[in-house]
Amino acid sequence: MSRKKWAWSIVSVAILLGVIFSAWWFVRTPAGVKVKVAAVENTSIQQEVYASGTVAPVQQQQVALMAPSKVAKVYVHTGDTVKSGQTLVQMDTTLADAQVAQAKAGVNTAQTNLSVAQKNLDSIKGVQVASVMSQIASSGTPPVLQNSSSIPTVEVPMNSTVSASDNPIQQGSDSALQQAEAAVSQAQAMLQQAQEGLKVAQAQRAQNVYVASIAGTVLELNAQDESMAPLQTPLVVVGDLSKLQVSTQLNEVDAGKVQLGQKVRVTSKVLGTTPIAGAISEVAPQAVSKVSVQGNTPPSVGVKIDLDNVPPELKPGFTVDLNIATASKDNILAIPQEALFQEGGKSFVFQVVNKILKKTEVSLGIANDTLQEITSGLKAGDLVVINPTAELANGLPVTLDMGSGTP
Repeated sequence: MSRKKWAWSIVSVAILLGVIFSAWWFVRTPAGVKVKVAAVENTSIQQEVYASGTVAPVQQQQVALMAPSKVAKVYVHTGDTVKSGQTLVQMDTTLADAQVAQAKAGVNTAQTNLSVAQKNLDSIKGVQVASVMSQIASSGTPPVLQNSSSIPTVEVPMNSTVSASDNPIQQGSDSALQQAEAAVSQAQAMLQQAQEGLKVAQAQRAQNVYVASIAGTVLELNAQDESMAPLQTPLVVVGDLSKLQVSTQLNEVDAGKVQLGQKVRVTSKVLGTTPIAGAISEVAPQAVSKVSVQGNTPPSVGVKIDLDNVPPELKPGFTVDLNIATASKDNILAIPQEALFQEGGKSFVFQVVNKILKKTEVSLGIANDTLQEITSGLKAGDLVVINPTAELANGLPVTLDMGSGTP
């Protein structure tokens, strides 16, 4: 082979190898990690807190006992409609009746003692007056009787032979009179004490008769005639079914979002596809952590929701689901929740710019289950990666997953 042909052969082989290497390198080098993306959109968001709760009357009365006692008579049945002041249950009053009778006897005794003491005092005063009259009569000077008070007195003329030191009226404050007056005062005090004791006994007996404090329906009855009353459960529960509410417990995060008056959407199986409306009427001023077998539960805050236009099929004790609207905004920038990830307490997304990832810090606003408001860091139309994985990094080339719904 000539020298010239040999050179052309070498050049041809080199060119062929270059083409093969270029093709191999092109095939070897990946076009980029395939990612799904979503566009930043202008939209509206309603932030909601989700919870479940139990239906109960707004007004409810529970009759419960603190000590063992026997039921004498039950006057109502479960489901009865009762008026305010209507008798519900009467407990056994045998002991209370005896205490009232004893207190009445004490009052009678005190009244008798007062009468005796008063008669004794009147007698002593009568003797003193008679003594004065006798002494003055013997002096020959007519006395002047004064009956302006309850204690008779005698005015002795200045020319009377009875001296002031010998005047029986002056001697009326002797020990006998003082003792009689003291006895009357003591008897009066004892009578008042006995009368107060009777009031107490009668009040205690009245506490054995339980009446309805509200008009409503008997929801629960755990008492029978001539039987011992239970201590662990209420004897009677009365509720006003015309106004119902839902009680629920919210965790620390959700409790910080709710306020009085916020609207609530209430759903349940019994309501079917027709929800009812409500509004928050009460938020507990403090969180409570309950003790259980497993230990202390996380702190939670009690919240009550008043219900509007309650249908008859929704009854106290039912469980319902609650959607509490805590905030809403219109015409805001939002991205799917799945686009966010956290690092160092900050929020980030992977923005796709010319098929290159750009790690972008964002500021957040309100959110719902699917969307998150973005207050800074992105603009409408920007593309962000959905469900970013650990292999993604700033500056990495990517290809867009076809069918991700983005331009």
